[in-house]
Amino acid sequence: MKPIRRMASAAALLALAACQSLPQKSAPPADVAEISPPVQVAAPEPVPPPAPEPAEETFQIPEPAPPRSGEEVISRLRERLFDPPCQSDPLVKQWQRRYAGSPQRFSAQINAILPWLAFTLEEIDRYRLPGEFALLPIAESWYRPDARGAGDHVGLWQIGRSTAAYLDLPITRTYDGRMDGLAATDAALGYLASLHNRFGDWKLAVAAYNAGPQRISRLLDRDASPDDALPAGLPNGTLEYLARVQALSCLLGAPERHGLSLDASRTIEPLVPVQIPHGQSTLALIAADRELPRSVLVAFNPAYRGGFIAADAPRRMLVPQSMAERLTDFELPHAPAPALPAATTGDYVVQRGDTLGAIARRHGIGLQALMQLNGLNGRSILRPGQRLRLAP
Repeated sequence: MKPIRRMASAAALLALAACQSLPQKSAPPADVAEISPPVQVAAPEPVPPPAPEPAEETFQIPEPAPPRSGEEVISRLRERLFDPPCQSDPLVKQWQRRYAGSPQRFSAQINAILPWLAFTLEEIDRYRLPGEFALLPIAESWYRPDARGAGDHVGLWQIGRSTAAYLDLPITRTYDGRMDGLAATDAALGYLASLHNRFGDWKLAVAAYNAGPQRISRLLDRDASPDDALPAGLPNGTLEYLARVQALSCLLGAPERHGLSLDASRTIEPLVPVQIPHGQSTLALIAADRELPRSVLVAFNPAYRGGFIAADAPRRMLVPQSMAERLTDFELPHAPAPALPAATTGDYVVQRGDTLGAIARRHGIGLQALMQLNGLNGRSILRPGQRLRLAP
């Protein structure tokens, strides 16, 4: 302990000596002008340091480019399937055989709809939904935007009138939003997204899309099934519908396993929306004015009844990307309004030569809906003067 005290004493003496040696401030010499105090200059605004480079894990993953080949479309679908593609359920197996009983025909059908499938997968990515939802328009209509089904269900997604009203899809004498591939797909996927959020499972969302959400809710309240199981009491039609979607998932998720020869090398041209200028026209006039194939405009845009675009109709068309440039900043060729069909309200008096199919097409309603409204069937005979109901 003694050496430590001596060291402390020495340190104290050194500190005292240092204090005594500090010079005292004195007046400046007489022969040196007193230095003026420095001018106070405002300090510059501090420059913030450069932001650090973000860590690699914070980079935003770029959106994938639209698929450009059949192989890319099927690969994109396979990556987005929520469940393993092939199930052992007997009903699913039955629908696999029905779809791919003729692999060559099934392959040709899939190859024909690849642009539509690619378009829907892009929209599904936007909504962050399971890839299985892209298979619904195959089960519903084989991706035909002009398809008409039972009970006046129409379009790619086979939407009925009441559902169209709920989804704000307009139906007029000149335009049917259910046949608008762009508007109907956006509406259907938005609806499926809400069902998926509500039920927490893509299969239950598809069942609700087919049978109605209230019905599925009642079945779930009544049946305490395991999370992975469907509730008891689902309608047979809904079970068939789910089996069709799962069978398509298996066939397209593993096409080589089922002898399918999909056109992997085929170039897929993306479908893109284009804005239509104000005014009224027809698809035929637009095609002639822009030197485009009329059949393509009509095939992708059957929502415009008879090809007529009314002044108050929605202003977007869906076209292959190569045609989009010719539909940018152009004047809409004017067309007078054609003789419009009668509104789908009230009654219609049968004329000589009328058929149920012709009346249904003329008034923009489904054949099955027309027959149901009037208690008719395919063997019913129409008589001139007979009055038919066109709406409930």
